Amino acid sequence: MSIINAIILGLVQGITEFIPVSSSGHLAIASRLLGVDGAFAFDVLLNFGTLLALIIFYRRRLLFITKNIFINKRWGLLLKIIVATIPAVLFGILLKDNIEKLNEMIWVIIATLAVVGVLMIIYGRESFGADDREIESSVGWKGAMRIGISQTLALIPGVSRSGITILAGLRSNLSASKAAEFSFLLAIPVIAGASLKTLFSHDGLSFFQNNISVVLIGNIASFTAGILAVNFLIKLISKRGLKDFGWYRVGLASLLIILVIFRVI
Repeated sequence: MSIINAIILGLVQGITEFIPVSSSGHLAIASRLLGVDGAFAFDVLLNFGTLLALIIFYRRRLLFITKNIFINKRWGLLLKIIVATIPAVLFGILLKDNIEKLNEMIWVIIATLAVVGVLMIIYGRESFGADDREIESSVGWKGAMRIGISQTLALIPGVSRSGITILAGLRSNLSASKAAEFSFLLAIPVIAGASLKTLFSHDGLSFFQNNISVVLIGNIASFTAGILAVNFLIKLISKRGLKDFGWYRVGLASLLIILVIFRVI
C-alpha cells in the first residue's frame, strides 16, 4: 500500500468513525475505488488514531468520571458503559470471521447504508432539547442496555456504530448531545478492545511489522480528521438530529447501485 493511499484511507476513517455514515462501509468503498486490496487488519488498526482523538476530545469528561469513581465512589456511569459494551464484545468474538467476509460484500454495505439511512430520516429528527443533568443521570439502565444491543448491529459494515447508538439514544428519550456523548464514551472500550485484539493477533502483528510506516501515517491522518469530525458532529446533531446524515446515506446507496451496475466498483 502506498503512503498516499494510507493517508486517504486514514482521512476517510477519521471522518466517518464519528460522522454516522459508517466508517467500515466507506473504507471498503474507498479501497475499491483506489484499487487497494482489502486489508481488514489495516482498517482496524486505523482506529488507534481515532481512539486518541476521542480521548483528547473527552479528556475533561474522562477525568471527571475517574474522579467520581476513585474519590466520590460513584460507579454508575462506568457500570452502564460496561453493560452497554458486553453485547458487542460477545458478538464480535463469536462472529469475527463472518464480519471480515461481510466487508467484502458491496451489496450488504449498500443495503445497510439505505436501511439505516431511512431509519435516521424517520426517527432521527427528535432532539429532546438541552439536558443539564450529568450523563450518568440522563442514561438509565434500560437505555444503556438498548444502546448496547443496538451497537451489535454496527458489526455489520454500512450500519455505523455512532449512528445506530445515537439513534438508540434518541429513542431512549436522551437529548441529541447526551446521546452523542454516551455513544462516544461507549466507543472508547469498544475501539480500544478491537484495535488491540487485531494488533496482537497473528495477522495483525505481521501486517503491522511489515507496514509500520504506512500504519503510523494512516493513524496520523485518522487522528487529525477524527478530532475535527467529532467536534463537527456534536454541534450539528444538537441542532438538526440525524436526518441530514440519513439523506446522505440513502443518496450514497443509490449512487453505489449505479456504480456497481456499470462495474465502476
